Amino acid sequence: MSQERAVPASAVPLEELSSWPEELCRRELPSVLPRLLSMYQHSDSWIEHIQILKIIVEMFLPHMNHLTLEQTFFSQVLPKTVRLFDDMMYELTSQARGLSSQNLEIQTTLRNILQTMVQLLGALTGCVQHVCATQESIILENIHSLPSSVLHVIKSTFVHCKNSESVYSGRLHLVSDLLQALFKEAYSLQKQLMELLDMVFVDPLIDENDDILNMVVVSAQWISHTITIAIAIAIAITITITITITITITIIIEYLPVLPRSDLFSIQHSD
Repeated sequence: MSQERAVPASAVPLEELSSWPEELCRRELPSVLPRLLSMYQHSDSWIEHIQILKIIVEMFLPHMNHLTLEQTFFSQVLPKTVRLFDDMMYELTSQARGLSSQNLEIQTTLRNILQTMVQLLGALTGCVQHVCATQESIILENIHSLPSSVLHVIKSTFVHCKNSESVYSGRLHLVSDLLQALFKEAYSLQKQLMELLDMVFVDPLIDENDDILNMVVVSAQWISHTITIAIAIAIAITITITITITITITIIIEYLPVLPRSDLFSIQHSD
């Protein structure tokens, strides 16, 4: 028996799973995935949640049947992922007013939360990229948990970024680097979601009033307006954040109240 099989695959530590070669991940997917999903559902640690999610997305998602992704992965993981993100956002907002250069404990806590949120958005981006890369056209019903979950996270992130000056009570400079990273990750995820929605089609047997269809239409409209304005800002201005200088540009859009304030976050336009 080879050394790699000395320990049952279902019992291999997470740290070892992250270094498995591609072929071993493909072969052991049926035995390892149920364990990872169970750990994800029952873990109480945000850090462990993200570790498990990244392992699934990076190591095992490429080997899953794309026709059953909703049943085997998205529907089992994404609802918990959204709740996890909401919990982190609540904790971030609740503790932000206590942020100060003297209170290193809260500063460290907030920065750790922001770093974890950036990683979570990165994992979601990996999910969307995988679906876009492996399928020429996508039946919405096969991935319907993905667009709604991603949209929720994007909107929540943009709202937090928009309100960050008041949320952090004049101490924004202590976390501005990570807030920029969070915004840029959300912006990247937003563009990836646009690509996904361009590839989606709805089963003609689905009722036109179906909730999933309505969600996609509304999401596409919201994202289209948001990304158009974001790109316009990126082309028009370049803003450097410092402790002593803040350039304020306020954009008011009646139907789109969640666009982040550009005085806090610079977008690097690479198109």
